[in-house]
This record gives sequence, structure tokens and C-alpha cells, in this order.
Amino acid sequence: MTMNKAAIRSASSFFLVTFSTAFLFTLGARLTGWFTRAPEVEPAQLQSLGVAIMVAVVALAVGAGIRRLSAGELQSALLGASAVLLSTPLALAVLTGNWEISTAAVSGMGVLTLALGWLVALTRKARSHDEDSADG
Repeated sequence: MTMNKAAIRSASSFFLVTFSTAFLFTLGARLTGWFTRAPEVEPAQLQSLGVAIMVAVVALAVGAGIRRLSAGELQSALLGASAVLLSTPLALAVLTGNWEISTAAVSGMGVLTLALGWLVALTRKARSHDEDSADG
């Protein structure tokens, strides 16, 4: 039973960190207006936006607090977030045929998290020769 509890904690932590990272990067890219025109947020929507940001930050904190991610899990979380950040705007652009600067901006955030994931991978301890040969 303890093994199942550890697996659930690990999966929950991984999901929360990955989701909140992708969500916050996407929101930040849109709100800055650096890469595209910033959306006009009506005063009534500001409260919802603030709540969404707070929930995402809490999700990130809870994900980090549930269980400290190992270097391998952190690498996977960053690479998972990069996959979401890269695939979502590109898929939308392909479907709509509308290639905007915001597509490049969010994809750029995906490239950044991809680079961070690779950095974690490069800084991890080298695996033993036995583990490498087991990978194929």
C-alpha cells in the first residue's frame, strides 16, 4: 500500500508542476504583449485572471511540496511542459492557417523549458554502463 501512495504522490507532484509551468508561461507570454498585442482585459475579468494566476502558483507550490522531485522527474516535468507549450500553439496554427507572432512566442517558451529540461539532463549524474545498455 505504501508503494501505491508514493506512486500517487509522485504522479500528482509531476502533473501539478508540469501543468502550472505550462499554464503560467502561456499566460505570461500573452499578457506581456512583447510578442503580440496584449489582450484587453475587462475589469470584470481581472478578478478571474488574478484567481487563475493564484491557483496556478498554488498548484506549483503544492506540486513542489507534495514530494521533492528527483532530477529525473524534474527533467521529465520540464520536458512535458515544453511538449505542451510547443505543440498547442503549433497545432492551432496548422489548423487555422494563422501563423502569428504569439505562436512563435509561446513556442519560444516551449523551447526555453525544453532547454531547461536538457540542462537538467546534462547535469544529472552519469548513469552506469549497465543502465545505458539496458536502454537499448
